[in-house]
Amino acid sequence: MTHPLSRRHFLHAAGAGAASVWIPKPVKGYSAAEMRRQAPGGRLEAGISKWDLDTPCLCVDLDRLEGNLDRMQTTVTGNGIASRPHAKTHKCPAIARLQIATGSVGICTAKISEAEVMFEHGVEQILLTTVNVSPRKIRRAMYLRKWCDGFVQAVDTAANARELSDAAAEAGVVADVTVDVDPGGHRTGITPGAPALELAQLVDTLPGLRLRGMLCYDGG
Repeated sequence: MTHPLSRRHFLHAAGAGAASVWIPKPVKGYSAAEMRRQAPGGRLEAGISKWDLDTPCLCVDLDRLEGNLDRMQTTVTGNGIASRPHAKTHKCPAIARLQIATGSVGICTAKISEAEVMFEHGVEQILLTTVNVSPRKIRRAMYLRKWCDGFVQAVDTAANARELSDAAAEAGVVADVTVDVDPGGHRTGITPGAPALELAQLVDTLPGLRLRGMLCYDGG
């Protein structure tokens, strides 16, 4: 027997503009300050209901998480593939470290700010999949590269490659980069074939860059 407020009923009610939601028991709804007071040293006592947690709050089913990690690694390892999962799905350094500990070669991030947070929390193999185009973000990326040997950036135009090389030289580093290739979705990346090859050859000649390969996002 399903509860009267099933997922279907909830979605229907939400679509109709209803402002109520079923909660399984009376709850207090602690504030962030109250939760901190209950957690000396940053650790909460066991047994607190998820309905009492201050939001936003990441709740993780560890059994399912570990099962998903094991299944992913078993699948890719069995097919001879090295995994580098995208951390934008969880944005959590602790989960990223678990992914690496279970066999991933590193993680991906979508923004330089995400890459910085990952590195600050012990993740050192980071691929930034989005191209940095503003001078400020390029400088931030090169500063991160100065401290993080495993940081790799993306590039998809010749002009951006030259900007990255100049910024790397200014920062006193050689930046590892991948060529972002458009697989057909026209979201990011350079046209495959001769244009991608020419960009890769340019990267290979620029003094501030080291070519590490290619990437693509096939959203379709």
